[in-house]
Amino acid sequence: MAKEIKSINVDPSEEEETINEWQSFGWEFKSTQEVKTSDSSHLERRGDTIYNVTKSGDHYVKLTFERDPARQNYAELVSLERQYNAVPGPGIPPVRFGKLWLIVSGIGLLFYVLPGVLIIIWRCVSYSKKNKQWEADYDNWVNKRAEILGKAKPLS
Repeated sequence: MAKEIKSINVDPSEEEETINEWQSFGWEFKSTQEVKTSDSSHLERRGDTIYNVTKSGDHYVKLTFERDPARQNYAELVSLERQYNAVPGPGIPPVRFGKLWLIVSGIGLLFYVLPGVLIIIWRCVSYSKKNKQWEADYDNWVNKRAEILGKAKPLS
């Protein structure tokens, strides 16, 4: 009976992990081939403007495996491989802030934080004007009291 052959394209950083993974199911590692296509660049005209458009190249490793159907425990390995491949993935990871939450947060900042900041600025500006007036009034109060006190002391 002919041997089975399997080729897999993986990221270069996952090469060793993938080899170990498939060897667990009876696949014998045969070869590796690094594939690196160069970046391509061309000019595109959009209206009156010319743009330089660059497309990045691919970079992956092609791994080739072989498995003999006559090997011991072949049926069990194939069954385990099918079970392994059939395990459902966890799905899409949750997002911290989706578009809706960003919009709601922006509206919240606009209606709650911005007015708060404006009130703080308004209070700081109005405080300095009111404080100057109060200091003038305080000086008048001190002077009038001192004047009255000065008139009262000789009479006592």
